[in-house]
Amino acid sequence: MVFAPNGQPAVVPQVSPAELAEQAISEMGLSAPDIRLAPPADSPHGATIGFPVWMWTARREATVGPVTRTASAGSVTVTATATLAKIDWSMGDGATVSCPGPGTEFTDDRAGQPSPTCGHVYRALAGGGVAGINATSRWEIRWSGGGQSAFRTMALTSSSRLPVREIRTLNTGRSR
Repeated sequence: MVFAPNGQPAVVPQVSPAELAEQAISEMGLSAPDIRLAPPADSPHGATIGFPVWMWTARREATVGPVTRTASAGSVTVTATATLAKIDWSMGDGATVSCPGPGTEFTDDRAGQPSPTCGHVYRALAGGGVAGINATSRWEIRWSGGGQSAFRTMALTSSSRLPVREIRTLNTGRSR
């Protein structure tokens, strides 16, 4: 029992396990995907129709998880864990690509190859030659403590723009 300075039993406010879970979740610092593209969004030429685009997110705890945090009040302790379930990519041309994780980081030795985990190929010019890309991370969060447990989801979205171009060749029929 807790006593107040006057010797009387102190009134200890009760905090529900659900409130503690929300506190633990808020301390996770989960963030939307840190969009990475190959070719990069700041490239002067961007993506080319018919060639693979790689998509991934920077691998930090807050963007790929898992993240675990604990919150306590009095004798009640709650632990929450967030796990990245997938990232849904809206590619700006009507296509949506669902990737089961953070994607594979592009390296120069893989130029021209499709991503083994998360990629897209544009088949037509997107919105005036610039594709508006949204990446939404889908988090699964489980918590337990204080005799309770629960499951919830969270979605966090970030955006980028990628120039998309078409390369055309002209065959004049002349040979030399």
